[in-house]
Amino acid sequence: MKTRSQNRVSRRLIQISAMVGAAILSASGLARADVEESTAGQFRGIYKVIASNDPIFPATATREYFLDFGKGVQMGKLSGSVAVSMRENPSVKVRIMAWQYFPQQGSLVIGNPYSEGSRNAVAKGVWKMKGAQNGVIFERANYQVVLHRADPNDY
Repeated sequence: MKTRSQNRVSRRLIQISAMVGAAILSASGLARADVEESTAGQFRGIYKVIASNDPIFPATATREYFLDFGKGVQMGKLSGSVAVSMRENPSVKVRIMAWQYFPQQGSLVIGNPYSEGSRNAVAKGVWKMKGAQNGVIFERANYQVVLHRADPNDY
């Protein structure tokens, strides 16, 4: 159970993330990200992992991953929460995580919004983002995750 102190720390971390995101956007001269250009000016909504060799998203023929970024990257907002759904029929597991986009590096960080006994968010992974025809490609080290916009029939 969260204590009031932990709730205050979580709220403060979200406020700090928002301020840092706004500062980055201001410093970058409102530059458009590569990802935005390749997805018709937006990175938002639900994506399905089409292919992955990344152990964070070990998609297989029987295991599917969906990432719901909600409203995603927009002017003045470079962070938020993402619902990560893993479907291995008939089982579905959903985990709410935090994301932060860094336009100058073209990278996205996904992680736990807090860690037990810690005041800092804990990164699960940091990916360079590349635009793709129907979505985006995440790359980190020798790993690659290909995400396409999810069709409503997919979920």
